[in-house]
Amino acid sequence: MPQDLKAKYGYKQYYSKAEVDSAIKRKKIGNSRGVVITANCYAYAMYCSPEEFKKIHDSAGKNFDYSSMRSDVSDILFNGASDFSFSTIVYVSSISDSTSSGGFGSGGASSGFDGGDSGGGGE
Repeated sequence: MPQDLKAKYGYKQYYSKAEVDSAIKRKKIGNSRGVVITANCYAYAMYCSPEEFKKIHDSAGKNFDYSSMRSDVSDILFNGASDFSFSTIVYVSSISDSTSSGGFGSGGASSGFDGGDSGGGGE
């Protein structure tokens, strides 16, 4: 999904809900009958800004914690590096794409990346 977002919308620090929803549909991830906020909350935590995330969940009447969800993602994908950014996700997905069959690697195994932003675009 990170490669799809980058290819379709360019490199950004954060993506809108609409962009994330479109990528989910294009990649056929999640609920095939439409976008369900509770089913996609981790995608929103990974790719949307904290403000966008809050707006998404407030409008749906849900109470998910952005920091907690990003912590879950960092534990699973980035060995606890909580400051991961879109560039981290793109980097790890490119390694994963070249060494496996499409996932983010081997369930949290070290990617050798410390989780910081390696630069490039961003808003």
